[in-house]
Amino acid sequence: MDSKHRNKGIGKALNQEAEAWAKEKGLVAIALNSSNRSERQDAHQFYRRLGYEATSTGFVKLIEA
Repeated sequence: MDSKHRNKGIGKALNQEAEAWAKEKGLVAIALNSSNRSERQDAHQFYRRLGYEATSTGFVKLIEA
């Protein structure tokens, strides 16, 4: 999210709506993917504050053209 829109409760409200929708559909979990780059650390902290847990590591191999 653009920094000028952070800390206004928008992301939290969107997550609450997503959780409500998931519960309506009978889902028991929500998974999200976020890259492991250092610039994503603020986002990762935000997800943890919402109750998400880091659970896996992904792997990518770049193929030279």
